[in-house]
Amino acid sequence: MKYISKSSYMAGIDCPRMLWQKLWDRKSAAPLDGMTELIFEFGNRFGVLAHQLFPGAVLIDINIFKLNRAVEDTKKAIERGVDVILEATFCYEQCRVLSDVVERQEDGTWHLIEVKSSTHVKDEHYPDLAYQKWVMEQAGYPVSQCSVIHADRDGVWPDVASVFKQVDVTEEVNAAVQVVGDNVAAMVPLAQPGSAAPDARPLFSKVCHDCDFKKTVCWKDINEPTIYDVVDVRKIPGLEALDVFYVKDIPDDYDLYTNDRRNVDCMNSQGVDIDRAGLQPMLDELEYPIYFLDFETAAVAVPLFDGNHPWEKLPFQYSLHIMEENGEVRHTEYLHEKNSDPAEALADRLAGDIGQRGSVVVYHKTMESGVLKYLAERFPQHAASMQSTVDRLWDLEVVFLKHYRDWRFGSRSSIKVVLPTLVPELTYDDETISDGGAASLAWVRMLESDDFITRQEKADALRRYCKLDTIAMVELLKHVRVVMEG
Repeated sequence: MKYISKSSYMAGIDCPRMLWQKLWDRKSAAPLDGMTELIFEFGNRFGVLAHQLFPGAVLIDINIFKLNRAVEDTKKAIERGVDVILEATFCYEQCRVLSDVVERQEDGTWHLIEVKSSTHVKDEHYPDLAYQKWVMEQAGYPVSQCSVIHADRDGVWPDVASVFKQVDVTEEVNAAVQVVGDNVAAMVPLAQPGSAAPDARPLFSKVCHDCDFKKTVCWKDINEPTIYDVVDVRKIPGLEALDVFYVKDIPDDYDLYTNDRRNVDCMNSQGVDIDRAGLQPMLDELEYPIYFLDFETAAVAVPLFDGNHPWEKLPFQYSLHIMEENGEVRHTEYLHEKNSDPAEALADRLAGDIGQRGSVVVYHKTMESGVLKYLAERFPQHAASMQSTVDRLWDLEVVFLKHYRDWRFGSRSSIKVVLPTLVPELTYDDETISDGGAASLAWVRMLESDDFITRQEKADALRRYCKLDTIAMVELLKHVRVVMEG
């Protein structure tokens, strides 16, 4: 027999197969990517930090293999009159929850508090709390108030209290609790030994997109592009009504948005669609020297350094390739290796590395523009330099988003898709860091490690990864120019 936890209940609301997988075949989940691992780790740290908001509270010792003991310890704490309990554990039949904070009210009811590392209350927090409230009340502990404590972006470290904000959500939780009993009744059969796995059902939704079992279970045998990979969400229901699943089966006369139709036709013809009339004016905008710039940043719920805010996006590294008009390309970079706020040192170095003339090529302009504006705001001495760089940004992704479509891109335009298609000799496959989330996690691990070798290995991996991002832009621009000249 399996117990239905908070996470299991939330999975069951989304998808019966997801619930079954979590209960009986969790090992089939895809490995966590670097960003998810970082968010989970700092979410846990945020939860532990929140304990400081409740001095004198009793903390239940949690051993995931002995949760029945935690249930008994919680019951005993309540019986001896403890008013605030952290990690309180409650059980009713096959339902078991660990609640972040429960506070005894004067009338003997309980205030249930959930700690979330997000910067605001999210819709999914209501059914999460509703399930906890339902289990507590079924177990004999009435809940009269529910709240969420989340991260406050205005908080300033190391003032612990300032980085938290508490919001009353009693009304919303009371509405959500009305359906918990019916939901549990539908889920309990899946928690019984020998229960059959519900059918896998690939869906177009955030639920399916973010599911840990999408690629390993439900979508594992789907190797062709589907309508969910390409078509705007507003056009999906009509295609589903026609029982169309794969891109190749979309009728030629089906009404799609212009960009979607272009992508679909390109994929079905396995062709390359180059809008030369739109692309050439973009290329003509480039001025030498051309700087190819990429930042790496880290944003976490628990601020890393004094003066920082929760989820403040700290730039800790950049790579810069510089192309002269004669074709010469040189490289410079910065990686902050000290256990201190990296922003000012990085801004100092960047202001010296980028001159006041020449285009600055980036990939997905929003990211680099945001970092540069952040540096300009924090460090007025570099405001003019940073704003000059913003004004000269040239977004290479726009080329592949609007003017150069290869059928192998599908509907995507990220550098991780475009690079192996057009410049296959450059690859992220052999790197220990292969995405921005993993880079953020590696940097935090590097700062927190006392082992010299570990720190050096992570620093070297970070340099290789960030350098690959900018040399990739150099080679992609060269490729595009060759195609346009051919």
